[in-house]
Amino acid sequence: MQTAPLTVLDELYLYLDRPEEPFSVHTEMRVEGSLDPERLEAAVRRAALRHPIARARLADARAIDVHNRWEISDELATVDLSVVDCDGPARLARERERLLSRIPDLNRPGPFSLVLAHAGDGDVLIMNLHHAAGDGLSAIALMRSIARAYAGKRDPKPRFDALSARDLGEVAGGSLKQRIARGRVALEYVPRWVRGPARIAAQGSSERAGYGFELLCLEPAELAQLERLRAGEATLNDVLLGGLAVTVHRWDEEHGAAGGPVYLSMPVNMRPAQWRSDVVGNFAAYISVCMGTTAQRTLAAAIQAAARNTQRIKRGGVAGFMVDLFTPPSALPTGLKRHMQRLLPLTRNYSVDTAVLSNLGRLAPLPRLAEAGAVKGVWFSPPGRMPLGASLGAGTLDGRLFLTLRYRRAQFNAKAAGEFLDTFRSVLAA
Repeated sequence: MQTAPLTVLDELYLYLDRPEEPFSVHTEMRVEGSLDPERLEAAVRRAALRHPIARARLADARAIDVHNRWEISDELATVDLSVVDCDGPARLARERERLLSRIPDLNRPGPFSLVLAHAGDGDVLIMNLHHAAGDGLSAIALMRSIARAYAGKRDPKPRFDALSARDLGEVAGGSLKQRIARGRVALEYVPRWVRGPARIAAQGSSERAGYGFELLCLEPAELAQLERLRAGEATLNDVLLGGLAVTVHRWDEEHGAAGGPVYLSMPVNMRPAQWRSDVVGNFAAYISVCMGTTAQRTLAAAIQAAARNTQRIKRGGVAGFMVDLFTPPSALPTGLKRHMQRLLPLTRNYSVDTAVLSNLGRLAPLPRLAEAGAVKGVWFSPPGRMPLGASLGAGTLDGRLFLTLRYRRAQFNAKAAGEFLDTFRSVLAA
């Protein structure tokens, strides 16, 4: 059987997983009509042939082993697919939460689980991808391959070995000069250890495990308004980062929480341009964008602060710093690495950011799925672990911006989550 070692990021996300807050990636696709379950299952099997890690299981490892490995099957023997009938948005929300509140089983080939929800206004296919197997772009790539297989469209394989391309040292740039440059920029985050990141005020929180979700779609006119907020080198991603920082500031002011620097986790895609979305795996490193208290007060100031931060991150190649940081611990035995997440509270959680914003950018068009019709929307969200209880996922498709707020139950209840997302939307609209 073909095998492949887990990368540094694979292992990091594997060991960040815990039952009350599964570390997985959420993606869903809504179509105009109805999807046939048998045809869909066949499409999933064909799509998995395109991506080796989509056919992977976690090999058994002893506590003294240094590295974990993926075992790659020739095909999927079974597909973890459930089919449900949803008579309204409330039932669909429950099914989404049920799926994303458990972790996909890594003991069998196929590190993902699916729910096909038959709904009156168009079927929804929801995916739960273990983060150890892939990032947000991986989840979208796998969903696109499923859509192409269902539609009977060609899904060409890359002209290189997808498993060999997973060498993160080569992708990030492993020269001493590059590592030093990354380290210099990373030193800017040292002050957080003095005060720590601001925390979003919890509202209606409970001890329930798992996540809740709030979905939003901004139509072309609203997206065009956001594009007009870009000034200088600012990107749409900077606009969203700035809007989230202002939202946290306003939310905390309204709910009597202490302010402070807002640190936003921003995954940076390290894939080379020639295969930006071809390989399923973890090539997105989470980098902190610090937004000081002054920058949080107005959207214009926050956008410019975000732009300065992200430009510096890009120029310094800081995304590879996470690879540098976790490479030495990756040489420890797996028996020790399994327990490393227990050390986070000892740092007073100062290493845990305020919130996450993961923007996948402009997504390639999806095909029409035969009798099921066109794709009406695609939503995505990354995980978040307390005390970071709010994760915002974004992606642009067919001129519309799709946003998902994924939140821990310890952070918000459904009413508070809706109000937080409404605040974010009003900040951007203003």
